[in-house]
Amino acid sequence: MQRTTQPLPLATLALVLASARMASAAEPIEASKALYLRYCASCHGPGGKGDGVASSFFRPKPADLTQLTKKNGGTFPFERTMQVIDGRDTPRAHGDPIMPVWGEIFQAQSGWSINHRAEVQGKIMLITEYLRSIQEK
Repeated sequence: MQRTTQPLPLATLALVLASARMASAAEPIEASKALYLRYCASCHGPGGKGDGVASSFFRPKPADLTQLTKKNGGTFPFERTMQVIDGRDTPRAHGDPIMPVWGEIFQAQSGWSINHRAEVQGKIMLITEYLRSIQEK
């Protein structure tokens, strides 16, 4: 069976996020925050400022994720942020970058069925949604 790294259609991803939102208004952000804290905060910091406990070991420092909207002309780059977190479509011409390829890591945890692919994309989407929620004005 051939593996594919094609992302699920955006409509499918929207359904994953929408179903998470239906549980309650606060629950998705809490779930999103929990995923962010688990996978991203050690480098990017609990508030996304690039000041996590591991950040002192990196040159350059991890990105300040609260500035994504500002750096994108006032619009949060949702799809691009998902692509960066996923990391599977990022060219690796000079070896692995410091940031983990979360798409591969989540996929290894979940497997390759269509349901697991949706789970991987759902995690990435929830982390991205959390990042959208912490943008500085």
